[in-house]
Amino acid sequence: MTDRRGERGSGGGGGKGRRTADPADLGRVLASYRERPTMGKLAMTVVPVVAFFLFLGESFATHGIGHLVFDAICVLLSVWGAVRLIRSVVSWLDLYEDGIVYRGRRKVRWAYKWEEFHDVTLTREATYVNGSSRPLSDKVVARLYTANEGIACQLSGNYFIADSGGGFLRTFFRSPGSLTPMFGGIVDRVVEARVRLILNELAGGGDVRYPPFEIGATYLYVDDAADEIPWDEVTRMTVDAQQIAITVPHLQRRMAGVKLKADGTRGNYRVGRDDTLYIGTKDMSQCQKAIIWSVMAHIADSLDADRDKGADTQPR
Repeated sequence: MTDRRGERGSGGGGGKGRRTADPADLGRVLASYRERPTMGKLAMTVVPVVAFFLFLGESFATHGIGHLVFDAICVLLSVWGAVRLIRSVVSWLDLYEDGIVYRGRRKVRWAYKWEEFHDVTLTREATYVNGSSRPLSDKVVARLYTANEGIACQLSGNYFIADSGGGFLRTFFRSPGSLTPMFGGIVDRVVEARVRLILNELAGGGDVRYPPFEIGATYLYVDDAADEIPWDEVTRMTVDAQQIAITVPHLQRRMAGVKLKADGTRGNYRVGRDDTLYIGTKDMSQCQKAIIWSVMAHIADSLDADRDKGADTQPR
């Protein structure tokens, strides 16, 4: 069994530490969205102040140190809310041709190239109160992951509005043109850039991990398996809409060590008795699936081309 410890993360998996892209290298700006201050941030600013003044006339001698602590907490909460409120007013999210930038009025807070994102998930999050049929809050949240950081950034669609230069009031109140419709385009750009990066890495002999799979230039490896699957030993590989099938001799022996269920399944893959590894879409985001399927389709095309070339060179 090959010792694979210490090999993870090379190639398309990402580098060490946080990488901040230079906005000057990201091409032109496609769209600019302004962060909308929310009612929650306003409440965090105003409510503690109101509570402070309501109890300001109470006798300190009556309440003692507890009253002082209460006043201090009110002031701290109000200052924190005001800072968050002001930060929202002076914050923008810019979508570039080759990346995304979150900036304030004078500085860039973070910036990433599309290819740095390992995965993007879109979830709809609704908050209901007392069994009400209408949600108090209903938003689409995009979470963008990098290989080395986990969640690099989280974007709430309704908390960003198209920057129309309408000033504070237009920014504060909910208005049309949220970021939500752009999420699909963000996923597409991440997939396109990520696939391009991975294929370049594989061409240079690198590898990329999308657990439980490690895709290498010359092999496919499944976590806990006894051996890798060399691409040059694969006899058949098909990539369908919902499944990838890879047939290789002695697959059962190669997969020794993997704890499979009675039907040969584990997670999002199945080991068939016909020496075929079937990879499914279970627990995969649409972004992750699109990346893996595109890379696998490219590998399948390369294997078919190599077989056709080998058949042409055979003596007749």
